[in-house]
Amino acid sequence: MNLLRRLLLALAAMAALTAPAVFAGAPAHAAWGAQYPVTIQVTGNGHQLGYATGWVQFDTGGDTFQYSITVCRQSSYTPPSLRVAVNAYTPGNLYGTTVTTHYTDPTGPSGTAPCYGRSQTVTGQHTFTGHQNVYFVLSGNTFVNGNNFTVYTQDRYVSNPY
Repeated sequence: MNLLRRLLLALAAMAALTAPAVFAGAPAHAAWGAQYPVTIQVTGNGHQLGYATGWVQFDTGGDTFQYSITVCRQSSYTPPSLRVAVNAYTPGNLYGTTVTTHYTDPTGPSGTAPCYGRSQTVTGQHTFTGHQNVYFVLSGNTFVNGNNFTVYTQDRYVSNPY
């Protein structure tokens, strides 16, 4: 009986030592790095068409990014849009792979200079394995020479430091 008791105690001790490794949860999400500023002013035909300002942040694991950017309408005929892409300027992928496009609401709240038109804050969090950068493209439009509807773009490129 004494031998059985020792054996049970030894098994209980081994179980207590190995339980944390066996029942450990999934690894935690990588930490978020610094926020990098993003500011874009799109102009065309001598007019400020749209403005965007905010930030982008990368996780230290290198696969996820998040952003918060306020986009405002200035003189653009229709509300500006913001395209978010990854891996721009990589071989065979000059303009990147589009992750999403935010079309701003024409009825959003009015802003103050330089956002004297309607403004809207757009946010997102995306996982894209192996992305090297995030590419933001702001588009605005106007009429040139009276009746030629023309779209203008301006972009910002932010490298993934991880």
